[in-house]
Amino acid sequence: MTLFGFVADDFTGATDALWQFRRFGLSGSLVTDVRRLHDRTDVIGLATTARAAEDPVAVALPALEAVAAVGPAVVQYKVCSTFDSSPERGSIGAVIAALHHAGLAEGPVPVLAAQPEFGRYTWYATHFVRYGDDVLRLDRYPPARDHPVTPATEADLRVRLTEQGAGRVGRLPADATPEQYLARRGDDAFIADATTDAHLHALGHLLLSTIRPSASEPLPAGRVLWCAGSGGLSQALAWAAAERRAPMGHGPRPVGQSPAAAGQPPGGAEPLSAPAHPAPVHPAPVRPAAGQPVLGVAVPVLVVSGSRSPVTARQIAVAARAGWEVVDVAEGLSAVEERLRAGRHTIVQSTLGPLRAPEGIGETLGRVAVAAVRGGWTRRVVVAGGDTSGQVVAALGAYALDVAGSLAVGGPVCVLSSDDPVVDGLEVALKGGQVGADDFFLRAAEGSVPALGGGRGAG
Repeated sequence: MTLFGFVADDFTGATDALWQFRRFGLSGSLVTDVRRLHDRTDVIGLATTARAAEDPVAVALPALEAVAAVGPAVVQYKVCSTFDSSPERGSIGAVIAALHHAGLAEGPVPVLAAQPEFGRYTWYATHFVRYGDDVLRLDRYPPARDHPVTPATEADLRVRLTEQGAGRVGRLPADATPEQYLARRGDDAFIADATTDAHLHALGHLLLSTIRPSASEPLPAGRVLWCAGSGGLSQALAWAAAERRAPMGHGPRPVGQSPAAAGQPPGGAEPLSAPAHPAPVHPAPVRPAAGQPVLGVAVPVLVVSGSRSPVTARQIAVAARAGWEVVDVAEGLSAVEERLRAGRHTIVQSTLGPLRAPEGIGETLGRVAVAAVRGGWTRRVVVAGGDTSGQVVAALGAYALDVAGSLAVGGPVCVLSSDDPVVDGLEVALKGGQVGADDFFLRAAEGSVPALGGGRGAG
């Protein structure tokens, strides 16, 4: 039986959500076509391009309805942890309003943007981002503040959602009680505060308790909890579900701990009280069995980057200093083929240099990736940029993805499923523009990617 469904507003977000569920031992599958949806795994996800759409409702609402038809108890609209959206492009608020107008969401929609292990925190509904050794308000975080399409002009997420037409938007404090949760029933949506893993843990149990008070009770037929949020929300739900399947202290635990796990929220607030449950443990990474896919070293890596983020620009610079070839997207396929055939790790990018139309870049980079894979020049592909990832995966003709490992939080290594034997089994790492340390691309050429056990999910 499928417990969770999610619809992601871009492809990198979709793989992050699947990774969060899978790391806690839940079986999962991510598809790119509604005709491939099924109920054979604990989690089913659908990747879309709603974040790049001027009318995200036209993209997201049919997808959300299709996922709900599979029968999950919870459906998440997966959005970026930096809330990349605006009234004009990829509006999260418009999708939340549509859930109410379509009669799908009967109560308030919980919204969690925080993802502490990724350096994203929400306190009094104000969103913060870790930036080097500092923590900044979202509207002062350069990659979000200066975003060329959806610049963050406000850090209070209640204001952001209200501007986007979500209706009445409230706030749920961290470690909220059931009574505080019920007090929000007059809202159309509410922002959930969280700065630590402990907060995610508590919120996950609170959300699941609203549809099933105890693990021994059956899921109510036809009742769906609709929610929206980042990979932090996926983590909260997966963690709670895993513990409800196993006695406390014996179920799966997250593979990492957030930078905020010590309990100090951003902005100088008072330290949080210690959690009443066991702290997350840190098991050793699970290594793949012989023949199991994981991004490796035998052939040159191809990176295609449509990201405009300064984080990606630094990653390209680090790779260039390490001897990687950096090719401007305008140089053409012959330049890419020459370098890959010579065994050189190669980055084809539009990140550096003059700004170009995003639509044209994605299509061009998709053609580059297809030519490289079909030509046998590489079997290791990394895609940088949320919108670009969707276009490249579509160009490759994949109908499903599963997570094999992770290069960073928000940067999973995926294995593609396709009717095309050349593409089927291809290892692809999809990363958002702001994801990863400066050596992210270098790690893609190593054979030390922490991996999940088991094979691909049913697709």
